[in-house]
Amino acid sequence: MHLIPDTWSHLHMLISVFPFVGLIFVLGFYITAIMTNNEVAKRACLVLLGLLGILAIPVYFSGDGSMAMLTGKPGISVDRMNAHYGWSWAALILLGLMGIAAWLELWRYRRVGTLSNNAVHLVLGLGLLTLAFMIYVGELGWEIGHHELQTATTVAANQPSGSDIAEGQSTPQAWSHVHIILNHFPTVGFVLTLAYFLAALVMNNDVMKRTSLVGFTICGILGAPTYVTGAAAMWALTQPPMAGISHAVIDAHRDMALLTLFGLAFTGATAYFELWRYRYVGRFSDRTLYILLAFAIVTLGIMAETGHRGGLINHPEIRTEVMPTDSSVFWSPNIELLINNVIWFVPWQTVHFFGYSLVFATVLAVTLRVLGFWKSVPFSAVHRLLPIGVFGVLMNVFTGMLMLMADTYRYVNEATFTPKMMFLPIGAIAVLYFSLSDDLWNTKAGEDAPMAAKWVAVLVLLSWTTVIMGGRLLPYI
Repeated sequence: MHLIPDTWSHLHMLISVFPFVGLIFVLGFYITAIMTNNEVAKRACLVLLGLLGILAIPVYFSGDGSMAMLTGKPGISVDRMNAHYGWSWAALILLGLMGIAAWLELWRYRRVGTLSNNAVHLVLGLGLLTLAFMIYVGELGWEIGHHELQTATTVAANQPSGSDIAEGQSTPQAWSHVHIILNHFPTVGFVLTLAYFLAALVMNNDVMKRTSLVGFTICGILGAPTYVTGAAAMWALTQPPMAGISHAVIDAHRDMALLTLFGLAFTGATAYFELWRYRYVGRFSDRTLYILLAFAIVTLGIMAETGHRGGLINHPEIRTEVMPTDSSVFWSPNIELLINNVIWFVPWQTVHFFGYSLVFATVLAVTLRVLGFWKSVPFSAVHRLLPIGVFGVLMNVFTGMLMLMADTYRYVNEATFTPKMMFLPIGAIAVLYFSLSDDLWNTKAGEDAPMAAKWVAVLVLLSWTTVIMGGRLLPYI
């Protein structure tokens, strides 16, 4: 599975994203623990934050070793590398201070038996400040070796003389930029959610279990835009051809990415259905939780290989095996040829439209009840409809990815495609509120939903309307 790094650059690529993306997920868990005042969850989060703080040490040394390896290499920007190195000092110092504060509070807890509210919020503040620095440092780091992100002129300069690329058969480099950032969220977030979930099972803590299920669901939702931006980035990197970029290496990554998408979808859907079920029975099913654990472990293995193959695309410094040269041996290009046949494309498109009908019907029924229509029924009654919409989303993810593979460059270059993909994760994540809000769940027949729920309902309705309109208008704009 290529989990053991063999160079400083390889090690730096593997661990440097954890403090950046990992902080987003762990801080989310931590804020949930603070809001619910759950001491067990707070301590678990302090452990995770302390571990992220320890990572400052290997991140620094692997980064220092990487600079020595990369200096003088073709395509490596020394100016960006120096800027990244300078800002990294500030970010890593803050990361270390956050970790020290977390460990000191855990040590203090062992002596007095309670957590200090001031210390808990100090760690939170340091974590948020560290995250802000990490975002900037991460952007500088990605630009060191990814010359395709720099300017359109740089991309044009890499086009071989005499190449004849058909107009419209490529995609903007912005897709590559978005994919580089986005792909770390379902991967790093999944790893930390799995660690938190294991702790929840060991401690038998319901708040931690629910938080973990939310994390798995969000990772599953993010799988779709991650795959789409990757498909768009493929065209940006290969049309026109770029020096050092192999289509066969990309196809090897795409094969595993497709499996990762399925793994994330199964794991995320299982997590959501257990969240939905918890609302009615008030307890978790041990059988479902351990099925979810099995899905998560398998998905993590697939994701690790996917990430490694993705790193090989544009990082020659970590290539130690022979790179593939023949794209025809991989599934993805063969699936593209198959789906391009009308006999296969039309059935998937029909199922896709049916899935959207299920999604919108469910969203409309639930959001209208929240907004004050048919108040004669309690919210718990319309909440029962949500799995129908989730099933429709799953149908659309699988059929949509197949349709995208048939005509990627045309779809992603349409004006309505970008808002469609932007609002899909927004609408899907917002729906989680309907299964998490206690105030909304307790809304009885004849009662108004809380005002916060109405704002969420408007966001959900507008998001899914944009998604469906954006998809339907693709052939016409």
